[in-house]
Formats: sequence, structure tokens, C-alpha cells
Amino acid sequence: MIRDTTALTMDPALGELTGTDVEVADGALVAVGPRLPADGAESIDGSNCITMPGFVDSHWHVWGTLLRGVVGDGKKHGWFATKGRLGGFFTPEDVAAGVMLGMAEGIAAGVTTVHDWSHNIMRYGDAEANLDVHRRLGTRVHFSYSAPSAHPSMPMEKMRAILARGGVLPDEVMDFGSIGRIAEEWVPHSDGLLTLGVGVRGPARSTPEVYRKEWALAREQGLTISMHCAGTRAEVRRIHQVRILHDEGLLGPGMLLAHCLYISRTEREYLAANRIPVSMSPMSSLRLGMGAPPVGGHLAAGIPVSLSLDTTAISACADVFAAMRVAVGLESIANQDPEALSPRRVLELATIEGARALGLDHLVGSITVGKRADLLMVRTDALNMAPVHDPAVAIVHSAQPANIDTVMIDGRILKRHGRLTAVDPAAVVENAAEHLSELCRRAGYHPPASG
Repeated sequence: MIRDTTALTMDPALGELTGTDVEVADGALVAVGPRLPADGAESIDGSNCITMPGFVDSHWHVWGTLLRGVVGDGKKHGWFATKGRLGGFFTPEDVAAGVMLGMAEGIAAGVTTVHDWSHNIMRYGDAEANLDVHRRLGTRVHFSYSAPSAHPSMPMEKMRAILARGGVLPDEVMDFGSIGRIAEEWVPHSDGLLTLGVGVRGPARSTPEVYRKEWALAREQGLTISMHCAGTRAEVRRIHQVRILHDEGLLGPGMLLAHCLYISRTEREYLAANRIPVSMSPMSSLRLGMGAPPVGGHLAAGIPVSLSLDTTAISACADVFAAMRVAVGLESIANQDPEALSPRRVLELATIEGARALGLDHLVGSITVGKRADLLMVRTDALNMAPVHDPAVAIVHSAQPANIDTVMIDGRILKRHGRLTAVDPAAVVENAAEHLSELCRRAGYHPPASG
């Protein structure tokens, strides 16, 4: 029982509550209201906390966290170059080290549901290693199995040399047999914490024969379909993916697109008509110089929008608060209006809209009786938070991951009193550093000297 807390429920029927209790039993939210009776229940004092649904990240390449230490900026040392240089040398153990580092930080930062878009799977063992970390941590994950990714501007000859170490080439269909194995061997034993999809390369990164076949197989197996789209001006000068998918009748339910920075007005209409959500990554878009995410433009057109970290090798750290602030700030500048994207609306993008984008809004994304207990509690008595008058403003404009006192996933407390309960952070960091060092040695890569 969380007692006497301020609750940002994200449930329109409940709104924002002060001095309320939140009761959790068997991993579910069973009651919300003042002075609830709960004889024998463990009690958590929420009087100096804002309690809210956990963040739902709708697009995160968690495996890439391992590369954070060697990703710089620009064409030679940025994300795409480093991923292309090192991605093919990952072992399953490297994948596990990256996912453990990313998700330990993510949980500490309040991410309770993650769309783990795993686009460096070269063997079934890579997928198993990835999923095993989520199982050990107890994270709620929508796992999108995806072929090793190469940047579309990379020459085909170099791409083939990189991907020949494992996985499939752009003119080959992904291994849907392995995806079927995950559906049979992992999903039924996940206590409802694991759902499954596929990250397709689409028209920009594969051939028509490949993406049509992958679309058909995904629909046949009941998998969600995710795809990167229109993230750079260079891509849209070369190809208009949304228009192609529309013309071929491939747009439909169970889809999610990432980025969509440069789609046309007509393409916006196609996405809005099909209610296809777009995941936007303010931090990575700015660092890579891709462009400012047009959050307000998409919302005004009727496109569902959610937020993501993309990969913390680019966005630097798992800070959803910072991502929300940046999204609000960019909309304020674009519209010359500081109220263009309100704190309450951006909180919806980071919670319930993320859940809707992943088809999980019946389970998570709001503090609603009957949903699963995925919660975070943010302390309001810290120097950078106090005094709090409007809880939504405080969360969006003042809060930091360090202010999160408690994180709960499916009723299980994974962070309490500001400390992770499921893992030793020092051991996670040491393991990641060792694996990155060995990965660079194996690849024959010497990161450039700092400065």
C-alpha cells in the first residue's frame, strides 16, 4: 500500500489525486483512493512523493548501450560508423553485457516497459542472451527481433563485408524460424512480461522481395511490425517509405514507425488514417543532427506519438525527464509558444501513449484499477524539486532520475530508497567495461584519443 501520495494517474477518469493511497496485490493495481483499508499490507510512505505510471519507451536498441564509451560524433566516429565497425563482432555475452547495462540504468531512471528493438541479432544465441537479461531483471519488454542493421548510406560492398560475419544481408529474409522459437520457448514462460514483434528493414534497407515477404510472415505469425522511417533528409531524397507502403497496401494495425522527421503532408494523412504510431527520439535526433522531431505536427495531424531514447550510446543516458524537456522546448521554439506542448501532454507521450504504441495499454501506462502495477515514485523534497505546487510541471521541468525513490514492475520493487534491488550497479559497470575492451580488441579497433 502506497499511502498519502500525489498521483499523476494518466487515467482521465481519475485525473490527478492528492493525499491518495494506491493498493497493489499480486502484481496488479486493486484500489486507488484516500484512506484505503488494507490490514496486514506492507506500507510505503508516499507523502513526499509523486506516484505515476512507469515510463514506456517505444524504441530502444538496448544492446547498443555497450558502445556508449566509444561512440563519438560525426561520420568517422559517430553511432553509425561505430556500430558498423563493431556490431559484427558482438558475441552473445557482449549482447548480454550491453542489455544489462542499459536496462539497469533504465529501471533506475523509471523505464518500466521497453520496446527492445534488437537490430544486431546474428545468431539465435544473441536473442537468447538478450531475453535472458530481461528475465533476470524482471523488466516488461516488447522484443522486436531484427536483422543486423547498417546505415542506408553505407556502400553495399562494405555492408556485405560487415554482415557476412553473421545474420542476413539486405537481399535475404530474416530468420523467422528463430522468431517462432522465441514465441514457443520464451513468451509462454515470461509471466506476461514478454511480447514479441519484428523490426523490419523496409523499403529503404532491403529489397522489395524481402520486405514484402517479411511483412507477410510477420502478419502470418501475429507479430507487430516496426520500421525506421524518414530519419534523415538524405533518406527521403532517395525513397519515400510511407508512400510505398501505402501504395502496396502494407499500412495497417500492429505497426510502429520510428523517427518520421521528414514525411510529407500526404504521408502524414496516410499514417493518421491508419492510426499508425510514431516513436520520436528527441535526444538522439539532436545529437546526430537528424532534425527536430515534429511532435506537434504529427499530433495535430492525428498521428499517435510516443517517446523513446533510441539508444543511450547516442542519447548519452537513460533520462526520460530530459527527453520530455527537450520535446517541450523544441515545440515551444517551433511554434513561438511556450504552451505548444504542455507538461501533461508530454507525460502522456512518455507513458500511456507509449503503451498504446506497443499494444499494451490494457496492461500498463496509467494508474488504473485492474492494470499491472508498473509504477515509479519521485521524491518532491529534494533540492532540485522543492517546493512543488503543480506535480506535472515538477516532473517535466525539474525531475531527474536521481529523484526516483521507488520503481515497481508487475508489483515487484526493483528500486527502493533510490537503490536498485535486483542488481549490483558496480558489478554491471565492471562487466560492461570488460566486454567493451575485449570487443574492441577482437575487432582490432582502437578508439581515438579524447580531445
